[in-house]
Amino acid sequence: LALKLYEGLVGEKIKTAGTNPFIDTKNPNVSAAFSLGIVNGVGNGKFAPDYTATRQELSTMLYRTLKAAKPEYDLSIDDKHYFNDEERIAPWAHDAVKYLYASGVITGIGNNRFSPEGLATREEAIILVKRMYEKYVLSKEVVYQPGRPVSQDTSVNNVTGADISRGGSPDTVEKLKALIEQEMGKPYQWGATGPDSYDCSGLVYSLYGKLGITLPRVSASQATAGVYVPKSELMYGDLVFFAADGKNVNHVGIYVCNNEFVHAPSTGDVVKKSSLLSGYYQRTYFTARRVIR
Repeated sequence: LALKLYEGLVGEKIKTAGTNPFIDTKNPNVSAAFSLGIVNGVGNGKFAPDYTATRQELSTMLYRTLKAAKPEYDLSIDDKHYFNDEERIAPWAHDAVKYLYASGVITGIGNNRFSPEGLATREEAIILVKRMYEKYVLSKEVVYQPGRPVSQDTSVNNVTGADISRGGSPDTVEKLKALIEQEMGKPYQWGATGPDSYDCSGLVYSLYGKLGITLPRVSASQATAGVYVPKSELMYGDLVFFAADGKNVNHVGIYVCNNEFVHAPSTGDVVKKSSLLSGYYQRTYFTARRVIR
């Protein structure tokens, strides 16, 4: 599966499997994956082909696949999310787990746990490869890069009215309005995606998911979804993003017209409307994306 993903990312078939370094398998796919740096052995010239794979091993293989196929991408990540079982994530898997989580490719298993040593199923492997293929091949999405203004990525250049126009979506907007009304006043809770509490990106992730629109889980990655929208052309349901330091997205809300947006602000607050014209949000406004087309 990793090799198929690699071929999709580079746009061509793998030409050679490379020299087989293992004594317990003759599978050319294993040799090819080893030559690309996607997999390692277990020592003493063995690959252990019949062993199972853990969630952190699966994450690492897919992360290495992306690195091998797209060496020009900056895959560094400054993700502040902390899992309850964070200490169980191996040092060699840390960057992979954090990047795939921040990119919305992989999620936890509930109760803010990642279960790095839990066994990965065949279904999980297929789903994660599918998500990566859709994210980086079908959508040709620019990889999330900390410190790189999202509004300057290639999907923003030469934006036309046709690119950002909204077609037959009035029903979707009406559904969103009804969903937002149901969530108003619910408390903020970091890492929550409902139904009783939310953080900022959790609110967006949950509501748009109910509309059948799949978005990444965290705000920095959500800022690469859809198409760029100038502030002057915002419409109901567009996502508005904020960057406290002027370059790294750290907050997201849903535009609801009249220069207002709905969001889950911070600890001690609730889901509510705020104004884009207020001091803090006016100063930190960063970009907007249209995901309802």
